[in-house]
Amino acid sequence: MHKKIIVILLICLGIFLSTSLPLYAYSSHNIIDNLGYLTEDEIASLQDFIDSITNFYKFDTVIVITDDTDGKTSQKFADDFYDYNNYRASGILMLINMDKREVHISTSGNTIDIFTDARINEMLGNATGYLSEGDYYNACFVFIGNVQLNAYNGVPSNKDTYLTKVVLMIKNLRTYIIALILAIAATFIVSFSSKGKTTTTHLTYEKGGTFALSKTRDNFIRESTSRTKIQRNSPSHGKSSTHRGSSGRTHGGGGRKF
Repeated sequence: MHKKIIVILLICLGIFLSTSLPLYAYSSHNIIDNLGYLTEDEIASLQDFIDSITNFYKFDTVIVITDDTDGKTSQKFADDFYDYNNYRASGILMLINMDKREVHISTSGNTIDIFTDARINEMLGNATGYLSEGDYYNACFVFIGNVQLNAYNGVPSNKDTYLTKVVLMIKNLRTYIIALILAIAATFIVSFSSKGKTTTTHLTYEKGGTFALSKTRDNFIRESTSRTKIQRNSPSHGKSSTHRGSSGRTHGGGGRKF
């Protein structure tokens, strides 16, 4: 009797585990599918693709599929997930938020300069087409393919990297300091050299109270209008918008509905 009860309990436990494990068993370090949308073979294929990029370009690529973001926005959840799960300093993450039907891409470290706003917008457009049709594997595959392509193309030639911005700021600061020192020195020299000297103006030889304005008149000559065209620069394709995550790290990225 006791053996039968034990057997029944083991069978029930086996059924419970077999129905509950697929939600998490098919996840890997870089593919976190909390909803079981991807098969084990699909995740293995995507992970191999990611590994080839990581080994060559030395940054992490992460995909998260979930319907629970702990009450956070897609941006905040994506940033925090990357920062607090032991990934590399540089990397890119795509969050598929099924609760809000949003997809969000978060970048950090060196990938911020590679994945500009324009490139991220294009990647989002490529992914949302598949996501809206429920084709999650191809959405992930296309995302990873875009990551590889943009990593190969590197930082756009018209984009200033974070390092060049810091160097430029230091150069500008040095220029301002030199200009300030020269201005102070010039003021001191002029002030020192003018001591003891009498300044001659139009009032020097004029007796006090002798000048009086008796009549004024305005003569209208002509009216002219000048127009100057203001040149506006076209939107830059090399810009990366950034913000701070809760960890204090800088992130780039963007997102949209699908």
